[in-house]
Amino acid sequence: MELNKVPNIAEFNTDIICNDEVIPLKDAIDKKKLNCDRFSCGYKRFDDAMKKGFKGGDLVIISGVSGQGKTTVAQSLTYNFCKNNIPCLWFSYEVSLEHLHSKFTEMGINDFYQVFVPKQNTSGKLEWIKSKIRESKRKADTQVIFIDHIDFLTPSSVTNSDNQAIALKKITTELKTLAIELDVVIVTMAHLKKLEGDREPEMQDIGYSAGIFQLPDYVILIHREKNKSYKGFESENQGSTYTNNSIIKYVKNRETGELPYIKCQLINQRFIEIDDNQEPPILTKTW
Repeated sequence: MELNKVPNIAEFNTDIICNDEVIPLKDAIDKKKLNCDRFSCGYKRFDDAMKKGFKGGDLVIISGVSGQGKTTVAQSLTYNFCKNNIPCLWFSYEVSLEHLHSKFTEMGINDFYQVFVPKQNTSGKLEWIKSKIRESKRKADTQVIFIDHIDFLTPSSVTNSDNQAIALKKITTELKTLAIELDVVIVTMAHLKKLEGDREPEMQDIGYSAGIFQLPDYVILIHREKNKSYKGFESENQGSTYTNNSIIKYVKNRETGELPYIKCQLINQRFIEIDDNQEPPILTKTW
């Protein structure tokens, strides 16, 4: 092209620019996505706050203190999805497939067992994750993807100067892009920082939070309910630091901004919502 010559739009490859035309917003949107399928999470208060559930393209982060139920929340959601005939794909890096299967079996999922996994997690690279999601969608029409957890993943592009916060931000960005591109819900777990004092966790307590909580559509926290009568080790009869209840709460909701929470108990390895005004359910397994 000669210098100072005004470029002729016809000289450009029309395949590149054909989708870039500026048009009215109402003509640009995909009408089908306005009434897309919603996937009930199985907890009414949460579904109501999400306009009836998750949708393809959503990225969800579950976090909480180590050992207080992040994976169990994810498995409880999986149980509820499968019960509603929504197949799920799991990438389980933290626990063995045998352990994962055992917990699902204890939940009673056998009558509607629609959980799929790679035979082996051969990589944490997101390109490999993407290929397995495509494969599972083709074979089983999986709609919700669980990754346990984000620390095991590797972004597509890594430089020697990347610290963990930068790497996690890249990973979160790619996961959100994947969810939109493949029209699936992606749920991944993340650690909390060590909490100081006797307080409930907040979104900013997620490890390397600046790189993680900005892009997800939903951030969910799980924590055990403190026993208010517990005062340390002054008496052997004061009981445990925690009750048998757990609190699951939304701390980010891009859909409506509502931040509901529910109180649950662990029954048959899954979280069951309880009402403060009703008799507590009979526990078959405690913490």
